[in-house]
Amino acid sequence: MKRTLPRFAVALVFSVVLQSAFSQTQPPAAPARVDAAFAAQKAAFLALPQATRKAAQDALVWLGLYVGVNDGDFGKRTRDAILAFEASVKAPGDGALTPPLLKTLLAAAEKARDAAGFKIVSDPKSGARIGAPLRLINARAGARLDFASSADDDLGALYARLSAPTPARKIVYKAIKPDAFFVVSGQDGATMFYTRFDTSAAANPPLRGFTFSYPASQAAQLNRIAIAVANSFEPFPVAAAAPSANAAAVPAAKPTSPASVPEPAATALVIAPGKALTALKADACPNPVVGGKSVRIERADTATGLAMLEGDFAATPESPRLGTPAQDVVVLGFSGPSLMASPASVAGGAARLIVTAAVEKSAGGGPAFDRKGALAGIVAPIAAEPRRVAGVALAAPHALIPPDAVRAFLGGGESASEGAALLSAGDIAARERHALVAVFCQK
Repeated sequence: MKRTLPRFAVALVFSVVLQSAFSQTQPPAAPARVDAAFAAQKAAFLALPQATRKAAQDALVWLGLYVGVNDGDFGKRTRDAILAFEASVKAPGDGALTPPLLKTLLAAAEKARDAAGFKIVSDPKSGARIGAPLRLINARAGARLDFASSADDDLGALYARLSAPTPARKIVYKAIKPDAFFVVSGQDGATMFYTRFDTSAAANPPLRGFTFSYPASQAAQLNRIAIAVANSFEPFPVAAAAPSANAAAVPAAKPTSPASVPEPAATALVIAPGKALTALKADACPNPVVGGKSVRIERADTATGLAMLEGDFAATPESPRLGTPAQDVVVLGFSGPSLMASPASVAGGAARLIVTAAVEKSAGGGPAFDRKGALAGIVAPIAAEPRRVAGVALAAPHALIPPDAVRAFLGGGESASEGAALLSAGDIAARERHALVAVFCQK
């Protein structure tokens, strides 16, 4: 019995995480009666910027109140976790995260992260990234985090091998989504383990995964950390095609401090060999640098802020196709060395478009693509750093240079074809990643 209970607990934890991974929606309440309080709580939560909603869910995981993925959606598990947190701090139990309550929640989670030494680390071999509780990964605490990768792209065969039980290895949960990922969790002797592998035919190596293991005797304390580790896993980061020399191995290397990473001034889209389109004020960046090499501003439009850079840029598969302003877009922009894909919304008329997105200042000049992959505008230069909550950039309105202005600046351009398939933010980022470059300003 002593071994059965921990195995059951960890199976329950990761089965819930897996159900959320397969489907981000949660079962609706019985249709016989509308829960007015739930509807109000949901509306209040979804009114928050997506990055803030995800940060709140992650914080609730760290406090041991939420079991699920940080997807920014609202369901019964998120509602119950918020209510539990309100009760823990003796706040009114209305299920709404007011600004003071949100600040308290994020601060409490940050304290828990710091206690575990939780840092994002990279696998030097594959480029995969994950959050690691570095203070717990040692012989005394007994937790381990191991990256793994394989040049063999047979996900099913690997799943069959790792999910096979042995006399000492008990499998308590396993699930596979063919051609996507699988998860296997259980207990091996006195050790709990959680293994996940993802696959991508376009990546090298195509199979990337990790195993987080810890003593079964510590399950009550480490189950929540296991969820945080699993939620942070990025098997194929947009900016990880070539792992940085500063990437940290687990657990020997210490992650590079964010303060030591120079911040780009803007993002640029390579549109032809030697040509990259951005939005950058020439007087604010007289000596632009891309990839460590000096480039020059060939021409600029002071009215819109558009600028054409000339430099040693590689050819892109095809020039961007111009679309029309769409309400639902994805903004691509750099955050430090990483390219980020930020879902955003567009409002306003043709004369003045506003895109609301949680982006860094360096996303100025970044392209906004509609869900069919057409270029719907370029983010105008961003003057100020974003407001943040616990280090997370909050969504804010930014001027968007419309596609007609881009077409006029380029002197033409192909229009997007009708009937194109809808793309996810990840699809758009994967398609465009090699066409985006970070622009730095040399002093």
